[in-house]
Amino acid sequence: MASSELIEELYKFIYPLAIRAGEILFEGYENAGKAVDLKHNQFHNVVTDYDNEIEEFLMASILASYPEHKFIGEEDTYKNHNITMELTDAPTWIIDPIDGTSNFIKQIPHVSVSIGLAINKQIVLGVVNNPAQKKLYTAKLGQGAFCNGKPIHVSNCERLNDANVAYEVCLLHEKTIRNKHIKRIYYVGSQARRLLGYSAVVDSLCMVAAGNLDAFHIEDMYPWDCAAGYLLIREAGGVVTHPYGGPFDVMKPDLICAGTETLRAAIEILIRKADQAKSVGNDEFDADV
Repeated sequence: MASSELIEELYKFIYPLAIRAGEILFEGYENAGKAVDLKHNQFHNVVTDYDNEIEEFLMASILASYPEHKFIGEEDTYKNHNITMELTDAPTWIIDPIDGTSNFIKQIPHVSVSIGLAINKQIVLGVVNNPAQKKLYTAKLGQGAFCNGKPIHVSNCERLNDANVAYEVCLLHEKTIRNKHIKRIYYVGSQARRLLGYSAVVDSLCMVAAGNLDAFHIEDMYPWDCAAGYLLIREAGGVVTHPYGGPFDVMKPDLICAGTETLRAAIEILIRKADQAKSVGNDEFDADV
């Protein structure tokens, strides 16, 4: 385990860089004429010059002071076709320069810079900067979670009928996983008080940590989507597991997160039922939930 002294040193180092990265993001957020490219020629997978600028700024700044540190970054991974990402015991920064790029382009304020740090394969730092909402979330392992310096805590909701739950409906773009998510959306959405989609994984995780959302389910994402948010939720008193109840793995970050284990378990039951269902939308299904 990393020492508290090292964690504090690296927190003090990354904090002003996260502030500056948020300033760059906000400059772009207010710029209506953003240059937009497609990743892998997928119409729904977009990137802007600001994504690259922020990630390059963070990586260069970190390497100037800590040349031995490693990175798992969204844009670097795509540019170098690095499909096989590896997490070692070395200090590794897990960076999403702009989570919610489609929101960023349309000036929808669910957009963030996300920075997580793993040491010995354990997430020890999380910093998420959403300048459009003027919210800066921070967490250090074992020291709680904060928004703008004030402690945050997950909700105490235990009943799915009382819960506001987030789900990424944008995943329906992918043909190979579409049916799985349609069934899960139907099962969970039929029982939750509200099923909400923000097209921003990091922001959704932060809202669970702050108690604005009661739970969130996501699958088929990447380490940079979940590393910082995972620590924020754990440090805010929440639970984060694999959708089928096993331990969370940042390198394959499929998850259910919630303020309470009771609520998380209720969502897991519905996900299991959805995965066993052949179809949705009939009377038999409605009676069986």
